[in-house]
Amino acid sequence: MIKYKYIMWDWNGTLLNDVGASLSSVNDMLAKRNMPPMDIERYKDIIGVPIRKFYEKAFDLSKENYDEILRDYNEGYLRHLPEHGLTDGVPEMLEYFKNEGCTQLIISSSNNEQLTANVKRFGVYDYFDAVLGAEGYKAESKIERAVNYLKNHEEGKVLVIGDLVHDWEMADEIGADCVLLTSGHEKLERMLQSGAKITDNLTEIKEYCQDNS
Repeated sequence: MIKYKYIMWDWNGTLLNDVGASLSSVNDMLAKRNMPPMDIERYKDIIGVPIRKFYEKAFDLSKENYDEILRDYNEGYLRHLPEHGLTDGVPEMLEYFKNEGCTQLIISSSNNEQLTANVKRFGVYDYFDAVLGAEGYKAESKIERAVNYLKNHEEGKVLVIGDLVHDWEMADEIGADCVLLTSGHEKLERMLQSGAKITDNLTEIKEYCQDNS
């Protein structure tokens, strides 16, 4: 028997294996500005929420229009996204939680309209009770959306599945358990400093979910 009623999924880097699309877009932006490319280690080292902190480290924002930075990134991300797909194990885990009677939802820092379109594009929209993205493109905190969702639904144990320390911070705020996936956007060393369980493989979460009491 599973011990969770709600499964709160992150989208980027968790359900969707899009780290390559993000890095490629950032490197397109750097090339446009005659700056050297960024490797994956540097990207994972400086990524975070809110995303402005990342851009402050990657670019000189005193010389840039921040809205233009966001537009450039999003255009490049969408251009590279077709090269990528769902994370290994996603279809199996979505079906597993569905069969266990869990309520599944996505809480993401991505723009809600674009997020919803992409969830449909990758064929998994019908698994979710809600898809809760952000109003804009600034990739800010998603804690408030998680809190508001739970206020309007009956009580039950929650599992957050993500790839950023911010996902663990959200889980901590709402009193949920958390598993972070190492193949996502953030470096392992930072994740290990959180209170989350860490996994290399989504399907390993099945064992963690079992109620052995």
